[in-house]
Amino acid sequence: MANLTLTNGLEKPIKSQLRELRQQLNSISKSLADHGLDFDDLADGADDFVHGARKNARRTVRHARKEIDVLSRAAHKAPASAGAVLVVAAAVGFGLGYLLHVAQDS
Repeated sequence: MANLTLTNGLEKPIKSQLRELRQQLNSISKSLADHGLDFDDLADGADDFVHGARKNARRTVRHARKEIDVLSRAAHKAPASAGAVLVVAAAVGFGLGYLLHVAQDS
């Protein structure tokens, strides 16, 4: 019985908030329509964008995993070569960073 009283006490404020939200959505939709935009079209476009971005992210992760696997196998087969490549890459990165720093100071 106490649950019914609690639910009944919340029903009016919730209905009031829902009514306000509907009014706000209608106002936003009308404002967008006044500017030549359709809320449903914008929502569909956003949904398509998110779907495409998610698809691209999955593809990128798959590609990165394949590349990491290839690098890992190469490093296991020739650890000295892998170490040399890392040293050269670090030296090139340091050199580029130094050149960029010097160029910014000029």
